[in-house]
Amino acid sequence: MTLEQSAVRRSGPRKRATGIVRGIVLVVIAVIAVWLVYSSLYSPLSTGTFSAPETRSVKALTDGVAPTRYIVDASTGQHGRIAYDLANDGRFPVRVDGLASDHAYGITAVGWVPDQGNGELMGGYASDVRAFPVTIKPGEWVVVWVTVTKPPCQAGQITTVEEIPLRWSALGRHHVYRLPLSDTAGGIREIALCHPPEALKHLEFPES
Repeated sequence: MTLEQSAVRRSGPRKRATGIVRGIVLVVIAVIAVWLVYSSLYSPLSTGTFSAPETRSVKALTDGVAPTRYIVDASTGQHGRIAYDLANDGRFPVRVDGLASDHAYGITAVGWVPDQGNGELMGGYASDVRAFPVTIKPGEWVVVWVTVTKPPCQAGQITTVEEIPLRWSALGRHHVYRLPLSDTAGGIREIALCHPPEALKHLEFPES
């Protein structure tokens, strides 16, 4: 066997090994790419039909057929609280860290309670409210308590909160979920911080 033939025979296994390594690298790259896309698009959080005012300063309005929104009927600087449900519909645990920095003017705090508070009351009591973060397991949900502050309102001014941006993470990625308060089926309602006086004529539960 000549030296040239020997070199050719030795190069065969090296080429096969190089091909195997390249194949493994390509598979790893593909898996990482799929994981990055999946984790970045993963969106398991949702909100359902539960919402409730938690202070007397917050009142529900109706159009005569269905509830439409909440109003904060209070003096400037006073607070109101409304509770909304937040569910994890995905396959992995989700950690919710709290309010995002780009929240609407007027939102001053958020907290959470288990779906059943003390005494098995849906949404819990003010004494049940806990600070974020919270980890929501797959198929479970919590109640988010949103605190708003009445701003100075001019005559005819309407100022609303239409979403609650919440920071969350899962699968090693960080996101912001914008809990919608308008254009959502069920009992979810936006919050009117400023409203016209005639809004009080459309209370869902008129005070006696």
